[in-house]
Amino acid sequence: MSEAGILGSRRTELIAGRIIKLAPQLHLHMWAISKITRVLMQAITAQDWLIVEGTFYIDDDSAPEPDFHLFDVPEGTPKDRLPLPMLVIEVSHTTYRRDSGSNLRMYARAGIADYWIVNLPERRVEVYRDPVNATGKRSDWKFASIERRTLGENVSMLKRPGVIIPVSAMLP
Repeated sequence: MSEAGILGSRRTELIAGRIIKLAPQLHLHMWAISKITRVLMQAITAQDWLIVEGTFYIDDDSAPEPDFHLFDVPEGTPKDRLPLPMLVIEVSHTTYRRDSGSNLRMYARAGIADYWIVNLPERRVEVYRDPVNATGKRSDWKFASIERRTLGENVSMLKRPGVIIPVSAMLP
């Protein structure tokens, strides 16, 4: 529908078969995107593909647009040969409820091993790891490991533990 122009110029996501309209980004959100882009570009290798505000095709029913998703394959790898992203990051200003709710469950269900929420109002980075589902119900996906990092602390990628990123480098 998007490629056919049916949705117009409005930003949308496909989540669990539903089209979700996205609000315009606020100044703090765009500022955080710029800062995180800069720090991630310094942290990745030439064999990585960083996608900024692009579509992540999970399945036929879900194609969210996370703020960042990082693959450990070269840029331009064909879609049918892409592994799961090694990192997904959402920047939350007004979207925290969705990012920590339905989006979190969707990323856990997809098997994302490293999901970060840059929580702008709380001035912290929340690191979610180890997706689990004890009941098998779609709504019960979550992450077994949750860490909250604040100013003065650092985060590192699960797949690249040697890459240390100060929380302050991601917050406006």
